[in-house]
Amino acid sequence: MQIRDAPSEPLYSELADTLRNAIAAGTYAAGSKLPSEAELQADTGLSRSTVRKALELLVKEGLVVKERGRGAFVASTPQAPTIGLTFASFTAQAERRGQSVRTRTVDAKRALPPQAVAEFLNLQSGTEAVEIVRLRYLDEKPLCIESSYFSPAFEALIDENLDRSLYEVLRERFGKLPARGHKTFEICFARQNEAFLLDVPRETPLMLITDFVYDTDGAPLHVSKRVVRTDEVKYVELIG
Repeated sequence: MQIRDAPSEPLYSELADTLRNAIAAGTYAAGSKLPSEAELQADTGLSRSTVRKALELLVKEGLVVKERGRGAFVASTPQAPTIGLTFASFTAQAERRGQSVRTRTVDAKRALPPQAVAEFLNLQSGTEAVEIVRLRYLDEKPLCIESSYFSPAFEALIDENLDRSLYEVLRERFGKLPARGHKTFEICFARQNEAFLLDVPRETPLMLITDFVYDTDGAPLHVSKRVVRTDEVKYVELIG
């Protein structure tokens, strides 16, 4: 398990990121036991307090549960009382704040997903996912490009009207709702197509937000990657 020698963030946060990504990739399946604190210490060279703080962070996020005398486990069901992270519709979040939202579907197709996405959705190598690419506007300003990946079971999405809340479509068409998951945040830089759609110069810094989301049955629902403008609008994620 690799932890950077000169991290730009606290060591416990680096370890939490490593474990979080391993959980998202399926290295540690839902309900499975994580390495013990002693094993993580030996593997990473970090102190016990650093390892413990990283695990506590994942517990607070709802990704991990601790059982006295048994250790730490990947959370298995979204209904568990220790899991408090939920995912709300982008449209609903904006409307609560009195802002207008408009969505334009850029593409809807079957395509090979990135490896981490395929692993999260439990897709075999070479299996295509359903990819939905949409441009989201907030108060008529282009805010983000959202690429969402689903298993082939959701192929009917390709022919749906997706210029509205995607979670509304999932509820009405498939009886599915998001329940829990986690987000990762990174800085990226606008490529040519992103710059054109978001009306920013190429190489403009953007925020890349990736959601790994489970449904109410605890099954992987989707992975969404959003590149978000941060220069003219303030974007706020509401949890719960």
